[in-house]
Amino acid sequence: MSRVLSQVKGLIQKVHPPQRSLNDSLEGEIQAFLTDEDQLYTYDDLTKVNPVTPATVLKCLQARYSMKVFYTHAGCTLVALNPFQPIPDLYSLDVMKEYHYAHQPQKFRPHIFIVAEEAYRNVRGQLEPVNQSLVVSGESGAGKTWTSRCLMKYYATVASVSVVKSQDTVERIERRVLDSNPVMEAFGFLSKASCNVTH
Repeated sequence: MSRVLSQVKGLIQKVHPPQRSLNDSLEGEIQAFLTDEDQLYTYDDLTKVNPVTPATVLKCLQARYSMKVFYTHAGCTLVALNPFQPIPDLYSLDVMKEYHYAHQPQKFRPHIFIVAEEAYRNVRGQLEPVNQSLVVSGESGAGKTWTSRCLMKYYATVASVSVVKSQDTVERIERRVLDSNPVMEAFGFLSKASCNVTH
């Protein structure tokens, strides 16, 4: 009788093998994704990460940071990592021009200037211009003030280039925009910063 029961159990297990739990399945997917660590920095959009878990997203960001890639898309949001050191070539005038004059800046590598240029084009391209708002949020020390300064410098530069090509005009507009930063700091940069683009 016991022999018959064990044969029946064996047959049932062949027909209906024991199912792995959802957690085991997810753990397996995470491990499979993370085995190719050398390629994790190539994910420039976190929506392409599969599976999307805190572990996989953080590993991708860590890999990009180690390769000195500080911006990553997350769908329509841009994730910025603070390099905690000056990276002058990242925000140079040449880089600004590259993003400003590109036909499709979205196809370039992720950068704060893509977000800035999209908002600028949305304002300039409408028959009745629509104001745009950019929200810069993050924890203390994340780099919100620096990012907001980069946005303001970008707008001062591209606006002056669009109107007049005089270097003196560029510097004057940039100085006026950047001089407004302490006032903006006083009105709530502690938790988030916002930059409005108007026509």
